[in-house]
Amino acid sequence: MTRLDRLGEAALIKSLLPHLAHDGLVIGPGADDAAVWSEPGGGFTVASCDASVEGVHFDLGWMAPEEVGWQALTLALGDLAAKGAEPTFGLVALAAPGDWDSERVLGIYSGLAELAATVGLRLAGGDTTSTPGPAMLALTVLGTTQRAPLARAAAKAGWTAAVTGPLGGAALALAAQRFQRRLPKLAEGRHLNEAGLACGDVSDGLLRELEKFAAASGAGCVVDIEAVPRAEGATPAQALASGEEVELVCVGPPEDIAATGLVPFGTLTSDGRVRVVDKSGQEVTVADRGHEHFR
Repeated sequence: MTRLDRLGEAALIKSLLPHLAHDGLVIGPGADDAAVWSEPGGGFTVASCDASVEGVHFDLGWMAPEEVGWQALTLALGDLAAKGAEPTFGLVALAAPGDWDSERVLGIYSGLAELAATVGLRLAGGDTTSTPGPAMLALTVLGTTQRAPLARAAAKAGWTAAVTGPLGGAALALAAQRFQRRLPKLAEGRHLNEAGLACGDVSDGLLRELEKFAAASGAGCVVDIEAVPRAEGATPAQALASGEEVELVCVGPPEDIAATGLVPFGTLTSDGRVRVVDKSGQEVTVADRGHEHFR
């Protein structure tokens, strides 16, 4: 038996795939972070589940309960944005310690409901349970799209990798204990999927997201460290590793990327490796490659 902190998230997910359904799905387990299936009347449903854990994803020591709810839903909707889906319904499961007061829970749900109303998502229910701690929010979100989105598994060598905007801002905000009232890139995601690109959200960091593309498709990436757009004040290292970003990373044929106006930063390769190079083409060693679950 192997401990999870030695196995890692990618290997754990791979070991779970034989136990999951694959038939009838346009995008199934292992191909992406979202599942996609076609509807009998036309169009497609996109579904995703995201967990937000106290002490890992949020800190009530400096965050207001409303901010916790808003942030959790923003990040959960990233997978719908990446697949160009219009949000429809959501479910919320909350595990909370018994010594919490009801006002804290209501505050979290107020933040969830405010963002849900902003983006047109209807919270249809969920579950509540007790825990000795830490608290956890598990969000299941559904959306629809008329176009079948591309999975990470569709990525091909020779394609260009690009991002919708500057990275590193989430790392700076976390270090300063400053809440960012951000919106998921839903409109941008619809436009990019209509352009035929395969997209993912930068939830665990840019390099980690590219490694997910590589694991699903076999296509690695050479990343030009100087070309990765950075938030004001962010270092190149923070731009590469900062997680919980709302920006989308997309891959596609060079001409399609150019037509969208995205910021290109790399080229997909056939070797399956994600490498970072400087302006002279020399490989750069990057110590922090993003958030690794279980390690």
